[in-house]
Amino acid sequence: MMKKIFMVASAAVLAAIATGSASFAAAPLAAHGLPSASDGVTYHHHRTGAGSPCEGLPGCTFVQLKGDPQKGPSEAMFTLKAGTPFSPHWHISPEHVVGVSGTMLWHVKGRKKTYRVGAGDFLYYPSKAVHWGRCAPGADCTYYVFDELPYDFHEATR
Repeated sequence: MMKKIFMVASAAVLAAIATGSASFAAAPLAAHGLPSASDGVTYHHHRTGAGSPCEGLPGCTFVQLKGDPQKGPSEAMFTLKAGTPFSPHWHISPEHVVGVSGTMLWHVKGRKKTYRVGAGDFLYYPSKAVHWGRCAPGADCTYYVFDELPYDFHEATR
């Protein structure tokens, strides 16, 4: 469990550094809602179903780590079953993605490349970028997502 917390905190700091959000990286973890040594235990469980970002996507679960996705910046961990695809869509917020396990095959409209996001890999795409993909066969995929703005979901075409 400590390894997961360390990986998530590390991912958040790396995402902040990689995207130039120095103020995020420079402030104490507690200022961003992340657990610190003086905090008690923090626990969030996987969710699915109505009202979740996984709504309508079989084989998807998520854990909300920080923030209120309806009101502002937020962080979450998603898990997709091996082989699970997700349809083209976009968000108002730019997204910062860090692979934790498995390999996600990510596509961004206007780019010919397939982005293979595995453990430790980072992917950023700007606001309103249409994206889609799938968890590669062979292993479930877990990945961390930081949204700068409130979470929304808009269906799109490729």
